[in-house]
Amino acid sequence: MGKYLYGASVQGIQGFIFETNKLQEIVGASEIVKGFGKEFVLERQGNAEEQYVVDKILLNAAGNIKVLFDNKEECGKAVKNFSKTMQQKAYGITLSQAVIIIDGDMPSENEFQDLDEKLKIQRNIPSIPLDISLNIMELNPSTSKPVSHKEKKGNDELLFNKASEQKREAFPENSKFKELKDLSNGKNKIAVIHADGNGLGKLVPELSKTNRLSNFSIELDKATRKAFESAKTDGMKIREVILGGDDLTVICDANEALGFTQRYLKNFEDYTAKIKELKGFATELTACAGIAYTNEKYPFHYAVSLAESLCGQAKKHSNREASCVMFHNIQSSNYQTWSKFVEDELTITNDRCSIRCDFGPYYLEKDNQPKISDFLNTVEAYRCDGSPISRLRNWLSELGKSSNYAENLLKRINKITKHSNEWNCKIMDKNLKYFDKELSNEKLIIRKDRKWRTPIYDILQILSVTEAK
Repeated sequence: MGKYLYGASVQGIQGFIFETNKLQEIVGASEIVKGFGKEFVLERQGNAEEQYVVDKILLNAAGNIKVLFDNKEECGKAVKNFSKTMQQKAYGITLSQAVIIIDGDMPSENEFQDLDEKLKIQRNIPSIPLDISLNIMELNPSTSKPVSHKEKKGNDELLFNKASEQKREAFPENSKFKELKDLSNGKNKIAVIHADGNGLGKLVPELSKTNRLSNFSIELDKATRKAFESAKTDGMKIREVILGGDDLTVICDANEALGFTQRYLKNFEDYTAKIKELKGFATELTACAGIAYTNEKYPFHYAVSLAESLCGQAKKHSNREASCVMFHNIQSSNYQTWSKFVEDELTITNDRCSIRCDFGPYYLEKDNQPKISDFLNTVEAYRCDGSPISRLRNWLSELGKSSNYAENLLKRINKITKHSNEWNCKIMDKNLKYFDKELSNEKLIIRKDRKWRTPIYDILQILSVTEAK
């Protein structure tokens, strides 16, 4: 009889963490999720009935676990107890499990695929949540879940459901930030950043063939955490929410978001390049990121969903081969999808053509693509005295009415800017050319990715949500 390959996949992590806009509950939920991976150790201590010993941990990151067991009894203990333990610790999440018997000492690529197929089937089977409610139950208005605890705060009565209690109990007492407003900048703006590694889906089966997967999983997790820590600056207002494997989700001061993301992507490439388990593989790990800028009171699950969509768009554009970032400042109260934002807010149609205002993604380093560093320099150039940013907002508005009028307006804007401050006018023009050789003060719309695009909207976005250093 062969070994037993056990797989577990946690669903509902994002919903569990971002169920409310209360930072204490977001951070507490993050701390609970961090503990998921600690349940599987080579020799688990505790109740003898629940104790199980594993042969090898192959993958243990970001709510995905793959473990080898030598015998059926030990594997059976994990199947019986792990799901129950996790769901009791985190009301609101569900956990899918699957097991296959493998022929050799290590699973083959096909056996990994068989396990993943079984996990997909399990994920599609509805599960009954532990905090299911009946009509006669009192509900927490923030979550629509049954109330399990009440507290008096002055004249107010605070209501908590079971998950809210668990999250607040897990909140670190020494945490520097207790409210979302503690993370916002002077414009009450925060940023939700989601970053994800590229190409892991193809790499994992290849690593499993060489018996390197387990160590690689551990080293990748270390590299991601180190990339995050090294990207932070002294006094930076930032809080990690999901950090493990190749995944990163953080909340931070809007002023710092783009700079932090640039440093994180560079660090991720540098630190993962040092993982010795990757020697002999042509793959160099990269990562993509999405940034959602938002007001501190905006529903957080929408902001996280947008950040993930932006990260997905960056991956698609880069073909998962280079590090890059996309961002968007949420200005409407209604969020549906990124494509809806593009249709409603980021496409200008006039009498001549359609112009797209999403100029990104912005790359860490790639030929013939706009770079993050050049974009940041261009933003600072437009922040200088005498900058025509208010007039350029008018230009964008007029662009949707008449192309000829917009062209004439741009000429007048450049004439006024040059007359008021010729030196700053030259600086803006020079930075635009570094950003893209076809751009200039006189030419703000160029052909890119088979569409007419302008970077001005992106520049104005960042200027509107951030403050001068």
